[in-house]
Amino acid sequence: MSSTRQGGEDGGNQTQRERARQSWELVVLDGPDPRVLPVVRKVLRTKRLEMPALVATLPGVVRRGARVDLEPLEASLKEAGVRCELRRRQEA
Repeated sequence: MSSTRQGGEDGGNQTQRERARQSWELVVLDGPDPRVLPVVRKVLRTKRLEMPALVATLPGVVRRGARVDLEPLEASLKEAGVRCELRRRQEA
């Protein structure tokens, strides 16, 4: 009983550490072409004022955080045909 409960708590602690350290990166491999931008904007909920910064990052890292938080974004982008991947950040 306690090992199962502890495992769940450890998983939560791991996620919190990943969030605090921004251990994972969501990388869009496609450039800022007219097919990709609307999809990325919708999935990431990017505001119009933030679009120039987003365009400047493509291809590249568009979000950092915990894997559990980035996986749904990655899945949505891939489902829409955007090439992307999750990468573990290198520790400094």
